[in-house]
Amino acid sequence: MTDQTEAAETFEALRSRIRARFEGLSPHLQRIARSALEQPNSFALSTIATIAGELGVQPSTLIRFAKEFGYPGFSDIQRIFRLRLIEGAADMREQVYERQGERPEADLAATLAASIAASEASLEELRMSTATADLAAAVAMLDAASHVYIAGLRRSRAIATYFAYGLSRSERRCSLLDFGGGMAAQQVANMRRDELLVAIAFPPYSEPVVDVVVDCHLSGKPVLAITDSPQSPLARHSRLAFFVDNAATGQFRPISGAIALVQTLVSGLGGARPAA
Repeated sequence: MTDQTEAAETFEALRSRIRARFEGLSPHLQRIARSALEQPNSFALSTIATIAGELGVQPSTLIRFAKEFGYPGFSDIQRIFRLRLIEGAADMREQVYERQGERPEADLAATLAASIAASEASLEELRMSTATADLAAAVAMLDAASHVYIAGLRRSRAIATYFAYGLSRSERRCSLLDFGGGMAAQQVANMRRDELLVAIAFPPYSEPVVDVVVDCHLSGKPVLAITDSPQSPLARHSRLAFFVDNAATGQFRPISGAIALVQTLVSGLGGARPAA
């Protein structure tokens, strides 16, 4: 990879390459790839010795991982993860604008067009990639559950809340996990085996959501996941997972695919009514 190519590659592009080649990597390189996909912040900020120690590999293996993706050394590939943090620091950008007394003029028409296009692409991907059998299986899981718990934070919080709204209107017993009050782990511990956890998370995966999914999995309680890829920690610990809204679209990612999926599942229960 040339300096020019390296400078041009975004985190999203690199992440897509890692995902695409994941199955063909050696077990040690897969371990590194999984860490890069699941914990990009730690991957960006930790030293090569720390990362190697946590993953149980040699530092030279991390260098080999970087070279596998066309970078001359580990610090070069790590730079892409660090740039992701810098570019995502919206609060820092706001401080700069306030001090300068100005902000760049936005092309709102172009922004609207891009947002609509991203949502349309997400919906079309959902249509093409979602198997009817999986939808039927998910509806059966929801229908069999005596109570549905729903977990989602950050971008996924809106989806989780909408899911709870739909289930409540269908007269199904459901609860949002109480992460704010610190009771989510206890709620999961109290779950019965005939209850269901619906977990929703996208990169960077919220650690509290991943934790409750793992807890459910280890205790033999069913998990239905809505996430972005088979490499997601939610997918690996769920009975059934749907992959939606995984296209790179800039600062804000669409949730249109997830919302359409939620509408489909709630409607499939047979109790959906027109929204007020």
